[in-house]
Amino acid sequence: MFMSRRVTQLALLGITLSLTATVANAAPYPKHVEKNLIAVCEAVKSDSRLRLHRAVKATGFKMRYIHEGLVCNGQDMLTFALTHNASKNAQLIARRINASSSVLTAKR
Repeated sequence: MFMSRRVTQLALLGITLSLTATVANAAPYPKHVEKNLIAVCEAVKSDSRLRLHRAVKATGFKMRYIHEGLVCNGQDMLTFALTHNASKNAQLIARRINASSSVLTAKR
């Protein structure tokens, strides 16, 4: 009797924790943060270093942190810039994330 009660309690605890973790991971970004990150993708595509600098500054994060987590149309920032022929921004991003010069020629 005691053992089955203990198993039931542990099972309920496990289910509760898994549901809590799922809800916590599914929480969307606040609208202003999402808007700023979309602006970063648009700035990368524009090939304007000033626009990119202002967009990154508006997020409050460093470019290195944004590059590690931001996905623009399924690509990281550097690949996205190179795909859209934004060579000035690609060079700036590469410098800021300490990428080697071979990264600029290897990515497509």
